Amino acid sequence: MPKVAVTIPTMGASHLVDTLASLPPGLPLYLRDNRTENWGVAKSWNWGIKRALADGADYVLVLNDDVRLDTPDFIDRLIADLQEEGVILASGRPDHVPPAASDRRLAMSAFLCDARLFREIGEFDEQFWPAYFEDDDMIHRIHLSNRWRTYFDSQAVFHHWVSSTASQLWRVRWTTRTHFKKNREKFFQKWGFYPGA
Repeated sequence: MPKVAVTIPTMGASHLVDTLASLPPGLPLYLRDNRTENWGVAKSWNWGIKRALADGADYVLVLNDDVRLDTPDFIDRLIADLQEEGVILASGRPDHVPPAASDRRLAMSAFLCDARLFREIGEFDEQFWPAYFEDDDMIHRIHLSNRWRTYFDSQAVFHHWVSSTASQLWRVRWTTRTHFKKNREKFFQKWGFYPGA
């Protein structure tokens, strides 16, 4: 039986309880509280993934603090996806995205990885602080590897209260708005294009 751990960065928004209640019982949890020192998304993900793997996890489920897993076999589905040839990162589907969505972009608010991600691709780029474009950067690096790919599992469904942390906490909203354009420009400087363009 594979060992699965969960990591969640949080700013203390109200849906964290819903996220925790939707998890199967007994999973090791690595909760990064960013209320006093905001590490941002990339550093929090790096910390949680590395800690979980160091403590013996085979797989790490990375969640936003405002998602609820709605599919009973959510984790099992993503584990099976990671066992497909060449898949190094797998995500579920937010329930507001149609199953046959044409873009089928990875949903980085609920994804699963294992030790290969950091070994083969590297950590999330912490220069993208506090949030946005660290996920686009990772996905682009995966595609550039010409060896690995991502997998969007439309049958592993979760509910996402999109941007609820920013809408509930003015400090987060202000910080995110301030840095969004800067991070978008950092992405352009690094790769020569804007994500989604």
